[in-house]
Amino acid sequence: MRYVLCLTAALLAATPSVAARFALKAGAPNQVVFVSKAATETFEGKTDQIAGSIEVDPAAIGDSVTVHFEVAMASLDTGIGKRNQHMRENHLETAKYPTALFDGAAVLGPKDAALAVGAKTVFDVEGQFTLHGVTRRLRVAVDVTLVDAQTLEFAASFQVPLADYAISRPRFLFLKLGEVQDVRVKGRATRSSE
Repeated sequence: MRYVLCLTAALLAATPSVAARFALKAGAPNQVVFVSKAATETFEGKTDQIAGSIEVDPAAIGDSVTVHFEVAMASLDTGIGKRNQHMRENHLETAKYPTALFDGAAVLGPKDAALAVGAKTVFDVEGQFTLHGVTRRLRVAVDVTLVDAQTLEFAASFQVPLADYAISRPRFLFLKLGEVQDVRVKGRATRSSE
């Protein structure tokens, strides 16, 4: 009997954790905002057209999760139609590079983390960020809250140097567009059966 109990315990311990898939659908309350700060002007652009998925076992985060997010770049809105057109056509080149992507991600900390319902946990995450046809490693702190068994919320902020992604700054607006954009992302994903 003791042997059976030990064998059962060993099998349970060896059973892989079950990852849950959370889907993020475009639309409110999901949002991506960039803020451009320059010598003569500060403005922001935003969109709620971010979609994707997160696969994670909330009880045992481990060292990685599967994440895939896509942002429709032509949907970024700065509040001024002419500026939107100029940004999309001449700098982001959205016809050629319609989406920004984040894939990954390796969880660098905290070690042995788990998500508890209602508690916010800050994770140090690294993944692949693709913008304007250029892919780079991106390390970011992400606030994650397991709202309930079906809902996951997250928020992150990071900087995007335009030169790192081969995005040209407009010469005639040089003093109106910052070299580095501050980006904020927030999302609410719901458990999916897919």
